[in-house]
Amino acid sequence: IRDRYQRRVRGDIFLPRMRHIYIASFLLLLALLVSTRTQVAQNRVLVLLEDLNLQHTHSIFFSQLKERGYQLNFFSADDPSLALTEYGEYLYDQLILFAPTIDEFGGLIDVPSILDFIDDGHNLLLVADIGVSDPIREIASECGVEFDEENTRVIDHLNFDIRDFDGYHDLVVIDPSTDKDQITQNKVVLPTAQKHGPILYKGITQSLEGSLNFPILTGSHSSYSANIKSSAEIPRTIGKETVLVSALQARNNARVVISGSLSLFSDRFFASNAQKYRKDSSTTPKASGNYQFALELSQWVFNERGVLKASNIRHYLAEEKVTPSVYTIKQDVTYEIELQEWNGNSWVPFVTDGLQLEVIMLDPYIRTSFKANTTGRYSVTFKLPDVYGVFTFKVLFEQVGYSSLEINDRIPVRPFRHNEYERFIPTAYPYYASCFSMLVGLFLFSVVYLFSK
Repeated sequence: IRDRYQRRVRGDIFLPRMRHIYIASFLLLLALLVSTRTQVAQNRVLVLLEDLNLQHTHSIFFSQLKERGYQLNFFSADDPSLALTEYGEYLYDQLILFAPTIDEFGGLIDVPSILDFIDDGHNLLLVADIGVSDPIREIASECGVEFDEENTRVIDHLNFDIRDFDGYHDLVVIDPSTDKDQITQNKVVLPTAQKHGPILYKGITQSLEGSLNFPILTGSHSSYSANIKSSAEIPRTIGKETVLVSALQARNNARVVISGSLSLFSDRFFASNAQKYRKDSSTTPKASGNYQFALELSQWVFNERGVLKASNIRHYLAEEKVTPSVYTIKQDVTYEIELQEWNGNSWVPFVTDGLQLEVIMLDPYIRTSFKANTTGRYSVTFKLPDVYGVFTFKVLFEQVGYSSLEINDRIPVRPFRHNEYERFIPTAYPYYASCFSMLVGLFLFSVVYLFSK
């Protein structure tokens, strides 16, 4: 009876514990699955609109964001209840700013708070138009972009849509299949750029001032920026300098896309046909590529593509395959690292031939390239310099479109101990020979001297 009672007690205690373990394991697995999505493309998006009617005129763009799992929070840009942070924590992960002419933001949002949002590693999609307010210009300027003057717009008398024949020719058509130099060929930012249909653009131009900015969409050689109300005004930008859409990949891996056209993301342009005007009527109408262009652009700026991470980083002695606490000069060392890229759904191996390792102490002593295999595993073997001190193993990867990687490992390097030097140095062989030759000579001289008469 006692044994039966003890087994029953143990069972009553054991079963609830097992249930708690199962529940905890399930919750942990669920948290890991959710974190995989949120670590790369955070889904809380604040959308600031100049007019709430933009939800309807740009509904296709916002709908495809919702289909990809983003939680869109729409507010008027001057809403008095606006805030980016609460109790020191950000309420949103991404920011979409569709308010080109807003003079003052509402609530607790202002230009410095938006810049702080970017400085803390968050992403921004900024859309301007022909009229640009001072706050929008200030944000763009801090991101390395200068918009053209008020009421100017891009004009192209050779590449305009046929519907604008009697207008100002400011409804510009960019056909990626023929105008390859006007759209970025970076496969990370726009994977299918050449397959896009003609892109319709109507808006202001911009110029790039920062070294981290790069153009995504530009005008043709015949395009220019001008004020249609002042024909005598000299164009500020002409030809390829008329940048229409640009991007910024900041050093903290924050991403900013700046467009000079609000209509670029509109339902009207998404559903329109585009046809360049030609006197001989040699062109035919084609479905516009604005939707695909906006889709891929938003995927990149919201970290759904081009995000890299490093894992399984180790360095060790090449022969012994162990990592000592202190290395010795002139030892052979192997450095290994594994790189992965987020493709929108999962982490996949990332393979490139542009990854290098630097061994630095104030200045680089060694700079060598890694060798990669198909699984994204990189390795390189090198000999430590004949200099002791604290060295840094530095891996720095920066490429347009990809998030940057910087990995630093500081390791001490000591000189040889007294018993680790070579017993016989090859360069000293002549001196060794001279010593032994003198001993032999002295012996022979002594024999001759002692036994000679």
